[in-house]
Amino acid sequence: MRGFFCPEIHAVPYALPTSADVAHARACAEVLRPLVTEARLAKLDHVAALRSRHLSVVLENVYQSRNASAVMRSADGLGLLDVHLIENENAWSRNKGVAKGASQWLNLHRYLHAPDPRLACVESLKAKGIQVVVTSPHAEGHTPENLPIDRPVALVMGTEFSGASDFMMAHADAFVEIPMHGFAESFNISVAAAILMQRLRTRLEQSDLAWQLHPDERAVLNAEWIFKSVRNAQGILARHGLTPPPTLAALS
Repeated sequence: MRGFFCPEIHAVPYALPTSADVAHARACAEVLRPLVTEARLAKLDHVAALRSRHLSVVLENVYQSRNASAVMRSADGLGLLDVHLIENENAWSRNKGVAKGASQWLNLHRYLHAPDPRLACVESLKAKGIQVVVTSPHAEGHTPENLPIDRPVALVMGTEFSGASDFMMAHADAFVEIPMHGFAESFNISVAAAILMQRLRTRLEQSDLAWQLHPDERAVLNAEWIFKSVRNAQGILARHGLTPPPTLAALS
């Protein structure tokens, strides 16, 4: 069983990579790093240093893939790493024109083979101590300014037409809404997600919480991103007797 890092130091309760995972990742990075420009390596290091797993987003059966892809683009831009997809009614397909490649830099957690994807997602999140926070203008809840963030938060965004399902509403640990000051009842899903993620991200940065990745997580993530940046990386590693580096999504 993978051990959990001390919560007093690392607030996010994801299982950390084992020492073997980290060693493998570093060995792969050592082989591939000379094939990447210094500017690209600096960019990868900079982005990884600002990634967070304290805040994530759940997309529940979003009808239009372009909306889901827009949320992913915002998640990447705001330094999130984990996006959970529930697709038992509406499947997500990559929209290159909207996402601009953002999905490849995120951990996409999909529950395609689970008998009940909603249940599988909720159980996975809660087992890690992550709050399931449903966005809804119809529930008495918090605003992004007063939502408790001492525990990791997973924002649930429901479908465009009816919002979060009754199942998600029933299993929510908390609710959050964006105060509205016009005639419209709600924002478009991608706009609402971006507003919520930006406000919560700002609060994390202003807090004393350890919201950044653990060094071992960064080592694995860095190797994964270097691997994605090199053409025929798998073949190059094979010539050195190495398999592709592990990914945080697979280890989670």
